[in-house]
Amino acid sequence: MQTVDQAFPDGNTPKAPRRKLGCAFALLPISAVIMLIVSLWYSYSSYQFISSGIEVEGTVVRLASSHSSDSGTTYSPVFRYSVNGQEYEYESVNSSNPPTHEVGDVTTLLYQPDNPAKARENSFWELWLMPVILCPISIMMLLLSIAIPFLVRLMPQ
Repeated sequence: MQTVDQAFPDGNTPKAPRRKLGCAFALLPISAVIMLIVSLWYSYSSYQFISSGIEVEGTVVRLASSHSSDSGTTYSPVFRYSVNGQEYEYESVNSSNPPTHEVGDVTTLLYQPDNPAKARENSFWELWLMPVILCPISIMMLLLSIAIPFLVRLMPQ
């Protein structure tokens, strides 16, 4: 059996191949940037509703149900509100089981003055839930996509 000195007489032993990060780590920063853009867009949209939206009272006229094999049936309130004599309806983007509202509940909505058909419920969950979830996750993913290549290089071969 040959020793390392006999197999490589010049003393240059081959180095172990570097670990490759693969396509999964290429997708991590791409998806993080997409999530961050969506989060920032949603934050800007919510800010627009708060800063320029006009308050109006909306009444829950029905609960729209949606079915999923994961979460079962969830309900989102459908609000009816009136602007300058014109009736509008708005279905909340949030749904839950049990429902957060009952038919007949009255709550404050915000609508855009240039487009009264565009409205949102004036609540933290309706306006800020998506940015509060997506922004920290996307920043964490970006940090991981920067840190993982450095950690892989530091690991022994």
